Amino acid sequence: MNKIEVIISGHGKFASGVQGALKLLTKIPKTWHFCDFKEGMSDSDLKTIFEDIIKNNSNSECLFFTDLVGGTPYKVAATIAYGKKKITVVAGCNLGSLLEAIYSNFSTANEFGEALVEISKKGTKKLSFNALYNTATSSKSNTSGGI
Repeated sequence: MNKIEVIISGHGKFASGVQGALKLLTKIPKTWHFCDFKEGMSDSDLKTIFEDIIKNNSNSECLFFTDLVGGTPYKVAATIAYGKKKITVVAGCNLGSLLEAIYSNFSTANEFGEALVEISKKGTKKLSFNALYNTATSSKSNTSGGI
């Protein structure tokens, strides 16, 4: 299995917020890096941070996880990734997908990226009170003399 560096970035304190939430839930792998795109930073500032991480881990594949498709962190990551098979860029996933990914093994950054998207789709749900009500009422009708 290849070593995959993960760079999580987003606007404001997105990355550090994700890092804080993950710390509450599990141990974060040493190969995961959190880079906030703070107010006052330029695209080139963020690009330098990303490139330093990649340069220091040049034998690894890299997966970028950003907050928004088309946002600055995404565009900077996409520019770096252009033409490089070892770098994958994903945007718009959620905390649940990252948490599940920590406990999964991926052979490539591309496989990792595909999994993040699918896990996010499966983990995004709308609460339906009708479904809850139907489940609760059908459970009541199936019990006789219970508590």
